[in-house]
Amino acid sequence: MPERALRLAVLQTDARPRDVTGNLDRLAAKATASGAELTLTPELSVTGYGVSDDAATLAVPLRTGAAAPPSWAAASAVPGTLVLGAIERGADGLPYNVAAALAGGTVGAVHRKVYLPTYGTFDEGRFFARGRTVAPWTLDGGWRAGVLVCEDLWHPGLAYALAAQDIHLLLVLSAAPGRGAWEGSATGGLFASAEPWEHLARAAAHAYGVYVALANRCGVEGGVAFAGGSLVVGPDGALLARAPELEAAVLEVELDPAVLSAARRPWSHFRDDDPALVRRALEALP
Repeated sequence: MPERALRLAVLQTDARPRDVTGNLDRLAAKATASGAELTLTPELSVTGYGVSDDAATLAVPLRTGAAAPPSWAAASAVPGTLVLGAIERGADGLPYNVAAALAGGTVGAVHRKVYLPTYGTFDEGRFFARGRTVAPWTLDGGWRAGVLVCEDLWHPGLAYALAAQDIHLLLVLSAAPGRGAWEGSATGGLFASAEPWEHLARAAAHAYGVYVALANRCGVEGGVAFAGGSLVVGPDGALLARAPELEAAVLEVELDPAVLSAARRPWSHFRDDDPALVRRALEALP
């Protein structure tokens, strides 16, 4: 279990396409003002979402354990850990849609988005290469965090793979548009699409006894209205905080290791899980 509580801030922000310096300056200012030890930002918060073929030119090298790119000076000065949505230039020269954890000017972890949607308004598979792995990293205080990007959360095997590696906290960066405005959500929100995001987050939290934090962007880009509605869920599946729809906001939550421990005692679902059995079953697939 973690050694102490962790102060988390979730930034629900807009992003100006291709304005890397401006976006980073605004994110760094908000993260510093929050005073949090860990700050989560939305998917592609550094570059904006609809950059199309410019993905290759906006990509920067991001290597775990190496210094952050010089253009990220503002972000490097933020106290604590800042998780950014960015475009990585891999050693293979390809652009990847990533979540990058930055602390003290050093890249602590990089997750490449695994599932790149190519349905509806999405065409990410055309502009990005896909990731192939999921792995947690350890923050100060002993918190083990796993990270997913948007569509990744809709494929439960990834959250399971991180839970099997003993995470305490699942971080999700998203750029989800609002859908179903005519229907609305059962909780009174503007968009019907908000409900499945909440269901997925709460199910993962409850099943695995972990905190789940989701940072979804807001604003309008390329005619698409991003829904906002960022949230934090406790390890018992309870909703701890939710941001408003469409507008910028900051959620601040203290994550308590005692709550984490207590949530795992009454059910013990994951204690009784058998990842080796699951692996064997998957290996047996034709």
